Amino acid sequence: MEYRKIGDYALSRFGLGTKRMPITDVSRVDRLDKELAAEIANEAISQGVNFFDTSYSNHKGEAESFLGEYREAHSSDSCHIATSFFELIDPRFTYVFQKQLKKLHTDRIDFYSLEGVCDLNKMRDIDSGAVDFLFEQREAGHIGCLGFSSELSPDNLRDFIGRYPWDFVRMRVNYCDWFNKNGSARYEVAKEFNLPIIAHAALRTGAASALKPEAVSILKDANPDRSSIDWALRFVKSLDAIASVTCNMHSTREVKENAAIFNDAETLSPEEFTVLEACAKAQQKAH
Repeated sequence: MEYRKIGDYALSRFGLGTKRMPITDVSRVDRLDKELAAEIANEAISQGVNFFDTSYSNHKGEAESFLGEYREAHSSDSCHIATSFFELIDPRFTYVFQKQLKKLHTDRIDFYSLEGVCDLNKMRDIDSGAVDFLFEQREAGHIGCLGFSSELSPDNLRDFIGRYPWDFVRMRVNYCDWFNKNGSARYEVAKEFNLPIIAHAALRTGAASALKPEAVSILKDANPDRSSIDWALRFVKSLDAIASVTCNMHSTREVKENAAIFNDAETLSPEEFTVLEACAKAQQKAH
């Protein structure tokens, strides 16, 4: 497993998200199956993963509680946890943060971020006092690294990064957005500031949830032995400003297959980037 530094932490370049972890009752998406979740987390650790990504709302808060209990049973070095504050879920940032500390069984959250920062609401968490509060928590040692999850356009992203001494930025990074939207421009803004990126939505293919046949054929013609998931994750792996990419996984098999992509130094060639550009264009046209 490859590792990258953010602050004092060495993060696995592949991280485990909790959003798709198994549930005990399909009629209630909040009931986390802790036994199966522990098996998934164990597999992740065995693959060298040490970054676990959750949020206040995942499984109605059960995911944070699970990770707090799980980390108590393991070395803190093998389980760095990221969570977040989202004003639309609960605007009481002081209350939410104190509750998260209790649920995670800690007095210091490794990685903390503001969720949902976009062009329409870029001043919301600043005006409410949430940003100042969270930087105070970082200074007090209750947050290890502080960042934000961005849906900002490149110009607004540049402005927002410049306002505070952020430790990282979370953003959606995938080859469909890279070649069809402004994904590459947003990436370059973060790179200008030497701000590490924690990526998500690496497997996103645009408006549709799966690749269209025209797009699949382009990938298969280029390399019939490489899966579409392998292509997508190797794309993100090939971007040097990406410190880690988190994926929500539902089974130990998914963890094993996806984490294996980050067990070597292989990145995509310029020719393979051209293949993905053609694939992204075909996917967009198919919509």
